[in-house]
Amino acid sequence: MYPILFSVGQFKLYSFGSFIALGALVAGLVLYRLTRSRKLPTQHLFDVVLYSLLGGLIGARVGYYILYAEQFQSFWQIFYFWQGGLVALTGIITGFLVFLYHIRQEKAPAWIMLDVGLIAFLIGWAIGKFGCHLSACTVGRAGTFLTINGTYPVDLLSLIWAVLLVAVLWRLWHQQKLQDGAILFLAIEGLFLGEFLLKTLKADFGEGLSRLEAAAYLLLIIGTYFAFWRLHGPKINRQQLGSMMQKLVSRRRA
Repeated sequence: MYPILFSVGQFKLYSFGSFIALGALVAGLVLYRLTRSRKLPTQHLFDVVLYSLLGGLIGARVGYYILYAEQFQSFWQIFYFWQGGLVALTGIITGFLVFLYHIRQEKAPAWIMLDVGLIAFLIGWAIGKFGCHLSACTVGRAGTFLTINGTYPVDLLSLIWAVLLVAVLWRLWHQQKLQDGAILFLAIEGLFLGEFLLKTLKADFGEGLSRLEAAAYLLLIIGTYFAFWRLHGPKINRQQLGSMMQKLVSRRRA
């Protein structure tokens, strides 16, 4: 692979950090375009993107510190981002919470902003995953189908999955047939489902930390589904529920 894009003397440009930065830039531009298309306020958008990116990076480093504390000489090494070592799941969660906090502070329409925010994030995620692929961040297990040099390119497959998700969600967004917030939940479910399935292709799948990570994605998939149903599912009051139960009991007796 190509962990270093090029070097000039002592200066080295690493593919991992470069594509994360590029992904953040492209995601910010996409977010700006989508926000403008719905005539939403954009004056504080740069701050929201910057704080969300920093929150995501810090969350990803803290997650790595919790799992691999023995690799750190001091707590402050968490902020040595150039040394590598990130946990995607904790980064996604903290970045999302920071984004949500700031759009609520700006009193922007939360559901619409979260919809466009997730589309933009998935684009940045796909670009960042290409940097991961070049840096060989994830080692895939041996296989015979869809492999590179005999192993599964997990990061590259994650990139492809993200691109497919963006294509579907982008079309749904422009059709404007779904209620606000639906794209958010579809994006989260699609991302977590893809990551959960792709974890099974890792070389260390089945070991302690890998198994824990997969279980966390599975719990988030289930939790996201119930949250979506709670917020966007059909509302059933007690009278309707009682009527449904009576019909069910009468059918069984018949």
